[in-house]
Amino acid sequence: MFLLLLLGILAAGILWDCYYRYVWRKAVDVKLWFDTDALYAGGVTKLYEVIENRKRTPLPVLEVGFHTKKELDFADTENTSVSDYIYKRDVFSVLGRQRITREIAVNCQKRGHYAISDADLTTHTLLYKKSYSIDIETDASIYVYAKMTDVSEIVTLCERMLGTLQCAKRLYEDPFAFRTIRGYTTDDPMKAINWKASAKTGALMVNTFDSVQSQKAMIFLDVSDTGILKQESLVEESIAIAATLIRKLVRQGIETGFAFNSVDFSDWILPTNKKSMLIGLERTLADYDAAKGTTSFPKLMTSEEKLRKALTDDTLRIVITKNFRTNTPDDALLQTLQEMAKDCAVLVICPAYRGENKFENEAAALPDMGGMRVLMKEVDRV
Repeated sequence: MFLLLLLGILAAGILWDCYYRYVWRKAVDVKLWFDTDALYAGGVTKLYEVIENRKRTPLPVLEVGFHTKKELDFADTENTSVSDYIYKRDVFSVLGRQRITREIAVNCQKRGHYAISDADLTTHTLLYKKSYSIDIETDASIYVYAKMTDVSEIVTLCERMLGTLQCAKRLYEDPFAFRTIRGYTTDDPMKAINWKASAKTGALMVNTFDSVQSQKAMIFLDVSDTGILKQESLVEESIAIAATLIRKLVRQGIETGFAFNSVDFSDWILPTNKKSMLIGLERTLADYDAAKGTTSFPKLMTSEEKLRKALTDDTLRIVITKNFRTNTPDDALLQTLQEMAKDCAVLVICPAYRGENKFENEAAALPDMGGMRVLMKEVDRV
């Protein structure tokens, strides 16, 4: 009798395993998504996991696993392991016709494009004798834009240099920017005479217009880090300065262009004040991966003759690089910048670790700076 009972239990277990093997995956949906599509570095968002079992058969143990780049910081570190990637596996017990939603806080501390990949479902039979797994599709991803950094000093200097360019260049009148009517002088052209106003006053009167000059800036970003000791935090600060500065200048109506020496970035963005280009540019910077390499920064500023011709002499060149040195006169970057400064105004922004004053003897190192100004941006060591 006892033997029959054992055989019955064994048979029931085998039948259940066979049944469960083909039934567990039916009417089960798992969805993963982030609370937002994009945010700035330093922000916090949520990752949602929704498991829905629409059949009556329960799932005593259901594991949802996935991995993503390790720079994404999950507040809930339970069932999480980190190596080259961060692997997370959450365990649920799902009853029949039940829906479970879990929110996971995510700290987005580093710039990048993060996608949930290799997601899978795993379940186990009674007593964990067998396990079954299937892959699930998910398009959960989030852009973490470069952090917002303080560029108030840089913007003030840019405005001052742009103002100098305005004064140095002969202003021209905008025929659509009417200002007032005044008396005629012998220096005024005949086409400026307002004949209706002249008839009313009995004397020649001329229209006057406001003088305008478009403000333009071109930002060159250097992301190369080829030294023996890597300075990743300085490169990240350079990217943050470029992203923040472009946003500030465009919002002030200054036409701003951009170019940087990533191997994946081949097209310059010529000066424009269209705010629609900001999102695309921020995503380009978020996608930048230092492991893919860089091109020569001096060549970036001297190549593409057709594009360089599109930049007028009154366009302020803003160069952001951690690799600027004043004590090596034969340095290719320094020579390129000095040559550029002969024809136009150049502002060099050099991120450096706090306490490291690279330009103590700047005046002696660069006796003839021409139209070039150098500004050091201090960064805390990480």
